[in-house]
Amino acid sequence: MGYTRLAIVGYGHMSANTYCPLLHHFADRVELTALVEPDEQKRAAALGTYAFKRGCTSIEEMLSAARPDTALVLTPAATHYGLIGPLLEAGVDVYTEKPDTPDLAQARELVELAQRQQRVYQVGQNRLFMTALVRAKDFLGDRPVDFVHVEKSKTIRRTDAAYLLDDGLHVMSPLLWLAGDVAEVRSVVHVPQRLLAVQFRLASGGAANLVQHVDSGTWVERFLLHAEARSASILSPDTVELYESGQQVGESHVGRVRMLFGTAELLGFRDAVAHFLDCVLSRQEPRGSARSLLRVHETMDEVFRLGGIE
Repeated sequence: MGYTRLAIVGYGHMSANTYCPLLHHFADRVELTALVEPDEQKRAAALGTYAFKRGCTSIEEMLSAARPDTALVLTPAATHYGLIGPLLEAGVDVYTEKPDTPDLAQARELVELAQRQQRVYQVGQNRLFMTALVRAKDFLGDRPVDFVHVEKSKTIRRTDAAYLLDDGLHVMSPLLWLAGDVAEVRSVVHVPQRLLAVQFRLASGGAANLVQHVDSGTWVERFLLHAEARSASILSPDTVELYESGQQVGESHVGRVRMLFGTAELLGFRDAVAHFLDCVLSRQEPRGSARSLLRVHETMDEVFRLGGIE
């Protein structure tokens, strides 16, 4: 198994509560080369908890002291472009949280840079690693998906482009992964601070619906897919019902037993990082690559244009 010198960039909420607590799972695969965090108190907290060899205040300081092989960039999305670019230029493989950058042109630029530098560049699309969605993907196999319905509801009244992109990537990324590429955005209904509803024509010839309701009574995230003789119904994060020719196949629940599944495992974060490390070793393009997310970003950008969302 390969070994890599790993840097963590940022020690905010996702870093401190999700990613850094996973590091012990990869103790035989990584050396914690550096922690980059400009905030002195956060940096001290990280260095007091994890065995980083050094703490740095900036990317430039880290690269001049000891260039890592890989980096997890876990800062707010608005800062990603200025951090990921120098890392890729320096020959560092990068994993970052979604969105890689809210700006589509910058996202394209970073993907092109990673390709020129031959770097592994993965965005944390954790739902592509959630057991429920992986089971549905394996079950449907190569069958073209004829219809997919995706629903994401929350109680937060925001439908500006920045929020809808960040929230929508959680379900649009799995939609394209499960059902294939979108050939056309057919219709968009936007009710400010309430609703975004979209109809797509799939490259397979099928159809897809996306509904984001942001003033609902509860949080829900569900996927319904139909292909020839097979259907899958997924309720995130831990329920998947699979049907073939009218009969349910297997058990519905994939586990929410805390003794067996922590949050990071249940929501796919651990497997996403493990996959990134595997791809660093194999030099293969990862599932959830920044290039694949770029196509999702382009689709959402077309939705916003047609819906008059700014």
